[in-house]
Amino acid sequence: MTILNWLYWKKQQLIKTKANDAKTDLIVLGAEVPFTTRDDGYQDYAMTLKDAVQSGCTANTKHYELDMSVSNVVIVNTTRGIIDITNMGTNPGLTPNPAYATSAYFTISNPDLNLTPINRDNIYVQYSLYYNQGLDDNAIPYLLSRGLISGLNFNLFNANPAAANTSNWTGALYVYFELYEIN
Repeated sequence: MTILNWLYWKKQQLIKTKANDAKTDLIVLGAEVPFTTRDDGYQDYAMTLKDAVQSGCTANTKHYELDMSVSNVVIVNTTRGIIDITNMGTNPGLTPNPAYATSAYFTISNPDLNLTPINRDNIYVQYSLYYNQGLDDNAIPYLLSRGLISGLNFNLFNANPAAANTSNWTGALYVYFELYEIN
C-alpha cells in the first residue's frame, strides 16, 4: 500500500475512529511475503477487526505458577493469563473444608496497575476456575473475589457439602484471569 492511498482516504474522509462491526469490518494489513516482486517485501491483505484483535492479544497472555506452600501471592505482568495453583491441600490452611467452612486465600498482583481507591472504577476484572479432581478427591472449588487491595484478592472454598475425602485438593487447579485498566 502506498502513501497515496492514505492521502486519498484522508481527503475523501474515509478514515474511521470507530468500528461498525468487529466481525465484518476489515482493516488493511501489510504482511511480509518471502517471494514477492515488490521492493519492500510486503503484500497488502485485509483482515477482520475481530481477527486482528485476537491475534494481537496472544502476547498479552502468559502462564504463571503459584506454589501455595511457598506464597499466596502471584505477581503477573500481563493483562490476562492462566495461573497453575500447586500444593493445595499440603497443610490445614491450604485445605478448605467442605460446605464453605474454611477457605484458602491468594492474591493476583500486577504492580503496574493503579489500584488507588479513586481509580478502582477503571479496573476491568474477569476470572474463571478450572479444577481437574484427583483420585479420591471430592472437592468442588468455589472462587470468590474479595476485592482490590494490593492486587485482586480471592478466597477459595470447597462447595461440596459432603465430608472431605482423604485426597482433597490433589487435582490440577487453574485460574484464568483478565486484569487491566480500561481508561
